[in-house]
Amino acid sequence: MDFGIFSNSRRPTRALADSWTRDIEEIQVADQLGMNVAWISEHQSPAELIICKAAGVTKNIKLGSAVRPLAYYHPLQVAIEANACDQLTNGRYQLGVGFGFYPAQMQQRGLDFAKTRDMMHTSVELILKLWNSKEPIDFDGPFWTGRAMEAKPEPVQKPHPPIGIALSKTASSAQLAGRLGLLPLTGDFIPVPRLKMMGDAFVAAQVAAGKPARRKDLHATRVIYVAETDAKAREDMRESYEETIRWEIKNTPHHQVERIPEGGTLNDITYDYLIETGNLFIGSPETVQKRIADFYDKSGGFGTLMFHAGRDYATPEKLSRSMKLFMDEVAPRIRHLDPDQALAAE
Repeated sequence: MDFGIFSNSRRPTRALADSWTRDIEEIQVADQLGMNVAWISEHQSPAELIICKAAGVTKNIKLGSAVRPLAYYHPLQVAIEANACDQLTNGRYQLGVGFGFYPAQMQQRGLDFAKTRDMMHTSVELILKLWNSKEPIDFDGPFWTGRAMEAKPEPVQKPHPPIGIALSKTASSAQLAGRLGLLPLTGDFIPVPRLKMMGDAFVAAQVAAGKPARRKDLHATRVIYVAETDAKAREDMRESYEETIRWEIKNTPHHQVERIPEGGTLNDITYDYLIETGNLFIGSPETVQKRIADFYDKSGGFGTLMFHAGRDYATPEKLSRSMKLFMDEVAPRIRHLDPDQALAAE
């Protein structure tokens, strides 16, 4: 198993410059601790701008956009900018794609939100054509056209940087990922049964396309915080995560709606309830290891586990300590997990 962070880049009480600085500092810590990847959300600005700055202060960690809403952009521009980022990061860039959640963002661009998913699928296929073609290509599609298109400059990684794709509710993006060889990315709020469904759909699509079954390409995300004891971990995160719950219920309720206690409402979601039901992995190294092992087994397995980051959880000092404790005491106990070994044994 590999480890990384999903930098969600939401610090609503801070100026953006300060927020992005803190995001990059978290990525630096992850790099220093030997984590494999940082995926960075596109909210107020394309993640590529943050990625290029983060590349200058890190050495090894891979840096991905999570995600570029493809309907907003011409696919040629996405490929050109991805190649430029791959050059600027010296081959550490990964393109993450998706379709976005907010109809208003499409309306502001004069686009039809109902067509967003179809636009995303068309864009992915055109981007791959641009990357895999040795000659300029023409394209006449339902959403974009172009003549003699070339994705220049060339990327460092050949034939192109890896592509991740956001999975949220349906199996269609998981099936696209399996068919085209993409990396499935899932958020911290995805329920375990749906994560398993998406992983199963991804592997089935790989097999149907004649590709090797690689469930290890699936990325899973959870809020993870480790301290010396369960009580200390819980109290370190209490104030910040209770504020997170209030903010999300007001601003992004779709992230919390599936965590509502049976027969309850959004207002019945509490910090302690989320810990006790395994939605948050907060505790001592032993407790967090057990939570992850249970999550892994029930979900059918995955290859990369990501810390939900880019939020003002606890304090920067405590978060760094948590990540170090995790990499020192939890990661060695679960690094051996490989979902594809289980598939091969079936």
